[in-house]
Amino acid sequence: MLTGTKLTRQLPQTGFFFQFSAAALLACCTGCSGGGDEVKLAPVSGVVTMDGKPLADAVVIFAPEKGNPSSGRTDSSGNYSLIFKENVQGAIPGPHRVSIITGGPVASQNPDDDGGISQTLPIDTSPGENNGVAAIKLPKGTFKKDPIPERYNTKSDLKKEVVDGKNSFDFELTSK
Repeated sequence: MLTGTKLTRQLPQTGFFFQFSAAALLACCTGCSGGGDEVKLAPVSGVVTMDGKPLADAVVIFAPEKGNPSSGRTDSSGNYSLIFKENVQGAIPGPHRVSIITGGPVASQNPDDDGGISQTLPIDTSPGENNGVAAIKLPKGTFKKDPIPERYNTKSDLKKEVVDGKNSFDFELTSK
């Protein structure tokens, strides 16, 4: 009888231990789950010019040492405002490497516009050339050199420190 009594006394203690552990684990998980998407950001804007003139349709990218980059497209006056992700404005505070690249045309808002994708290209399939393999002949000047020098994009030497509060960074680029 004594052994049976000890077993019945230990079962509730074991049950309490598991209930307490599960409750503690749930509290820890609930307390930690809210911080994943919250990132401290500071608004960043400015003007980009090339040889003294506003640079339209360029993309300004701020890449922090740690974390996701922010980017913004310049308007016709060269003004930009950074977006972190989706429509969340700003950049992570701290040091950033800045790149400015040619943005190209803005996508059409018209859902029926395919952006020129369906445009046909001349394809040469004559057996005498390219050993019978189809070759696309693109018009001269299809791939143009980026007007923004490499020192501002692929080999950027631009660096800025984003601080708490509003940040305004103007970039005066030169093509030479």
